[in-house]
Amino acid sequence: MKKTLNRKMITSCLAAAVFAAITVGAVVSLPKNLPAADGLKPLYKGTFYSAGRGGHMVFTNLTIDPNREMVSGATVGRLPMPNNEQADAIQMSADNKYIFYPTWDQSMLYTIDIQNRLNPKVVAETKVSADATRYCGSQIAADGKLYFSSMGQGDIQKFDISNPLKPKLMDRNYKATYLCNVKVPADGNTVITTDMKDHKMYTYDVKTGKKLNELKPGGDEFLHRGEFSPDGKTIYQSSTGSLGSGVHSGRVYAVDAKTLKVKETYVIGANYDAHDAVATPDNKYLIVAARRTPAKEFKDSEYVVINLETKKTIGTVSMCAGCHGASGVDPAIGKEREVFICGIQVAWDKKK
Repeated sequence: MKKTLNRKMITSCLAAAVFAAITVGAVVSLPKNLPAADGLKPLYKGTFYSAGRGGHMVFTNLTIDPNREMVSGATVGRLPMPNNEQADAIQMSADNKYIFYPTWDQSMLYTIDIQNRLNPKVVAETKVSADATRYCGSQIAADGKLYFSSMGQGDIQKFDISNPLKPKLMDRNYKATYLCNVKVPADGNTVITTDMKDHKMYTYDVKTGKKLNELKPGGDEFLHRGEFSPDGKTIYQSSTGSLGSGVHSGRVYAVDAKTLKVKETYVIGANYDAHDAVATPDNKYLIVAARRTPAKEFKDSEYVVINLETKKTIGTVSMCAGCHGASGVDPAIGKEREVFICGIQVAWDKKK
């Protein structure tokens, strides 16, 4: 019965995606190709993957048209995890062949083969710990190692992934309380983290473990995941914008990775709770994974696309409600079992 339901939901998601694509195509009329002779800018296209609290990874093909400032896309699939457990962290390998996907309380680390982008498959699983890890932030640093920040165990955990099917825990450091984000600059001399309980970002010296700097970018708000800009100089740090379970004012802080100073703030607005943010390869647009709030009212997350120069939102794509609605599913909201996505990883198409 469970397998039948999964196939049904995948089919429904695909049907919804086709319908959405047809609808968007009819209204927006996005061209398939943009020849240089037309003087048009090339489209941004990629396959987006996100971790979710519903026990499955979701993925979509998304297109950003810089000529019309429009976004098109719809959820095209979901991959249920073998243990059906929620997750926040998600990390793509540098060669875009695998995704490392750790789940919360059972602390399983799944390796997912994404070489066929729209037909991902779990190919390996690793038991990381007997205790709940609750990984949130993640990065594959310049040293080729995989870093996770553990909310459950309150430290940064470093993995050898030279064999992606057998990740090995190497080191644990930077003890804190409720860590979410983790970022390692290219020189490898420092580690930057966020702590959700004190609402701050920290910079640590790798050799000594000494705290070098700290930043409270806003008020008392949860600082979730974030990603480096393409040049590694900026961290796009996502935030709830406020506390509590009601209406949020989600935002993303552009933080200087060296000085830990806020350079810019991108406010998404009321009813949004930002969980991750990734820039296009040329750093012109920002894609934010944002939960709609109040959660029981919306039961959805969206990819919100922001023009970094104008600071304006140019479009959104529903990642939960559309698929659930097409499948006839009305998921229940429970403790640590909510309807939203967290981390984003992107396999960008090569521009022609």
